[in-house]
Amino acid sequence: MSLWDKVTAGGVKDELIQGLTSGELSPNFEVIREYTDHSGGRNIVGNTIATAFFLPWIIIGLIFIGVSFLILFSPDSEAPIWTSGCTFIAGSIATIIGFSSVKDSVGEVVNPDDYVKYEITVFFNSRERYLAKIEVILDATDDDLIGDITIVDEIILSDKSEIKCKFRPGSDGAVTTDSHNYFVSHGNISIIIDHHGYLKDKAKTEIADQWSKKLGIKVGTPLLTHLIG
Repeated sequence: MSLWDKVTAGGVKDELIQGLTSGELSPNFEVIREYTDHSGGRNIVGNTIATAFFLPWIIIGLIFIGVSFLILFSPDSEAPIWTSGCTFIAGSIATIIGFSSVKDSVGEVVNPDDYVKYEITVFFNSRERYLAKIEVILDATDDDLIGDITIVDEIILSDKSEIKCKFRPGSDGAVTTDSHNYFVSHGNISIIIDHHGYLKDKAKTEIADQWSKKLGIKVGTPLLTHLIG
């Protein structure tokens, strides 16, 4: 739903909309989080790495399938017949996974999705207890999208609002680090307001308490939601 589709007569939302479209935002609105990201386009590096990683799956899978036929039809084979079925299944699985992944990677390079670069800003109006997540299109394959403004989510803070944190542990060998995303939960709406990497247990609670005091809402129990993968 676009920004103008969400307009209602008067109120804090209308004030935010007018400020965003005119470029003269009221000082009542504070930016508490801001970042840029993109979707679509050609991710040459990522797709090259994915192709290099999954191509051996196809080769090894085909080798396993070939071995299964040798076991089954070679008169000189001394391996039990059941091993032919096991190697065929294992090879088929590896080949299917490898082929599917390589196909997707190559497809994203040859025929990528439309590129969209956007800026996400979370605004807070303490007077009205209003929290809003806004998306602005900065660049896109479709020139008509550039400059579009969308209210992604909005919350009028109340006793139902809570500070919570989604925690994702880092992988072994520090390939990826811990991730802590603090967000405001209000019914089925969640707006991320802060992000951190590794945190000690005491710091996790302190950050939640700071946001609780700033926004005037309680800290959820339990605070952390553990995500796997």
